Amino acid sequence: MEHSNAHSVDRRIQRTRQTIIDAFVKLMMEKEFSSIIIKDITEKANVNRSTFYAHYLDKYDLLDKIVEQKFSALRILMEHELAKPEREQPGFEAPDPYFLALFEHIADNESFYSAMFANKPSGAFGVKMADVIRESCYAQISAMSLEKKMMVPMDLLLDYMSASIMGIIQSWLDQRMIYSPRYIALQLTRLSLSGTYSAMGLQK
Repeated sequence: MEHSNAHSVDRRIQRTRQTIIDAFVKLMMEKEFSSIIIKDITEKANVNRSTFYAHYLDKYDLLDKIVEQKFSALRILMEHELAKPEREQPGFEAPDPYFLALFEHIADNESFYSAMFANKPSGAFGVKMADVIRESCYAQISAMSLEKKMMVPMDLLLDYMSASIMGIIQSWLDQRMIYSPRYIALQLTRLSLSGTYSAMGLQK
């Protein structure tokens, strides 16, 4: 019985936090982060101030926890994808599973990522996200044992890959995801396989 009650309390806590998070993300789409006050959040979430402070120190703590939650989920997703014993091989008609998993994650959390890219709050969100992508790109290269075959320095390759992916994510969200995650993943795969010069139509 005690276990059941504890489980019920945990679910109630999770629901309350999710309500606050959803309200905060909606506010981030409506106004600048710097102008959001706790009263805005509590009114939007329909909770009182004491409830908010029972879960978060302030709006900065709330933002940090949301970002960490999303990036933790993204890291786990990327690790899971790389750990698959038989990953589908990318090709001109088959998107890289890594790219597909990434863009499906973005689509599943569209409101959060759209709000963050549009608002650009304090906390270096873009830098942190680029780091997550950079880490996963490095893990992918390492898993494929490609280091000795590389034609450019690793740090430049990772900077190029992470910056390019970040730019495509932002553009995709700005355009309200007019393309499906699979389509975007496939185009990135084709670019990766062909190289930018070939993609432009220049002969190798």
